[in-house]
Amino acid sequence: MAAIASQMSQEQITRDDALKLYTSALNFNVISRYDPAIIQLVCHTSHCVLYKFNEESEEWIKTDYQGALALYERSTSSDSEQELSSDSQLQQAFKYGIIILNRSNPECFSLGILPGSEMEVELNDNLIIIRSLSGEIYGLWLFSEEERESLFKTIQYLV
Repeated sequence: MAAIASQMSQEQITRDDALKLYTSALNFNVISRYDPAIIQLVCHTSHCVLYKFNEESEEWIKTDYQGALALYERSTSSDSEQELSSDSQLQQAFKYGIIILNRSNPECFSLGILPGSEMEVELNDNLIIIRSLSGEIYGLWLFSEEERESLFKTIQYLV
């Protein structure tokens, strides 16, 4: 009887695991409202602040985007590309996406990631620096060093 109870307790999900699963499902559902092409969450962080690099003044400018960040995989469809505008075609081409679910205002930040493209990513002190396909430079500040390292390595692998 004790062996069965021991086995059952090992098979049960822990409270932390249940919370992580719930958070992931909730994030997935929220992101799907902004990007219905989401297939799966790759990783997510508890809090991120977005900075944008101003090349004229050579300064980092804090934006109004901050909140939970998610990196997710997207479905790419080529079914009706001839009907789409060039911006829509580019949006459909992105295999991965980054979204910051903004706590400051209703508008969220999103950035498409296209593997094999000329996007660049680097880790500099406390910022993950990403150069987008359009040439804009963004800095992602994450409080947790563990989350920062994990997200950087994942983006670096994808790019």
